[in-house]
Amino acid sequence: MFDFDLFLQYLANGVVIGSTYVLVAVGLTLIFGILGVVNFAHGEFYMLGAYAGITAVTLFGMPVWAAIGIVLVFSAALGLGAEAILHKPLKSHDATSSIISSFGLAVALQNAAMLTLGPQPQLLRTNLSTIPVEIGPVFLPLQRALIPIAMVVLITALYLVLRYTWTGRSLRAMAQHATVARLCGVRVGRVAVVTFMVGAALAGVAGLLMSSVFLVHPLVGNMIALKAFTVVILGGMGNVAGAAVAGLLLGVAESFTSAYLANSMRDIIGFVMVIAVLLFRPQGLFGKAVDRS
Repeated sequence: MFDFDLFLQYLANGVVIGSTYVLVAVGLTLIFGILGVVNFAHGEFYMLGAYAGITAVTLFGMPVWAAIGIVLVFSAALGLGAEAILHKPLKSHDATSSIISSFGLAVALQNAAMLTLGPQPQLLRTNLSTIPVEIGPVFLPLQRALIPIAMVVLITALYLVLRYTWTGRSLRAMAQHATVARLCGVRVGRVAVVTFMVGAALAGVAGLLMSSVFLVHPLVGNMIALKAFTVVILGGMGNVAGAAVAGLLLGVAESFTSAYLANSMRDIIGFVMVIAVLLFRPQGLFGKAVDRS
């Protein structure tokens, strides 16, 4: 017999997980859509952001909201360094160079985390995890319930920046046509730096938010990067709004798969969805078809 209350609980769990996918994938699609860089080290921004947040909360006793600020700054600095490695010296080369460099950066960051932080998985524990939130039949600890709220706040702030600021217009101009944007006075180098910093900051905050749900270890970025690329493909390469919707869709699909089919199939469903989308709508669910005639 179908239990509607359990269905709503699984839906809420999927929205929580999907909110994290949204933050990671939006950052990734920004970097690709504006700069054309396929960054396979993006998962490491998530991993290091999670470690930075755990350190801020457990070692320095900061509240979660303050830790989010620390992670934003820390992850943005990582993005600044990544742009100097993956884009600035390689922008005149073909895409293969940045792809290989991003793989190298991912391995370097993983090993650096392994050496300095150790292989022991960590989990963020705060008082917020013990405060229950009940909305009808749905139950969530407060720390998990805040994850979708934080996602909405950050994505709304990003939208407002992209829509109403000069920096946002510059980013959109670069995404549409880099050469024309340069001729119109857009400072291309600055746009590249801002893009990497914003993308890394979103991924880092996602890592902090989910460090109370999933264990954090130096290799956790591998699966997160795969999920992010899955979301980007589903939503349409370079489509920020598509990535946001697809992230929530993937989270809900994983939750229902784990609940109604098998937990072992949870990480498979996303790749099945990608194969189906590539077969029937190669441009993604929200991407625009390209006329190749």
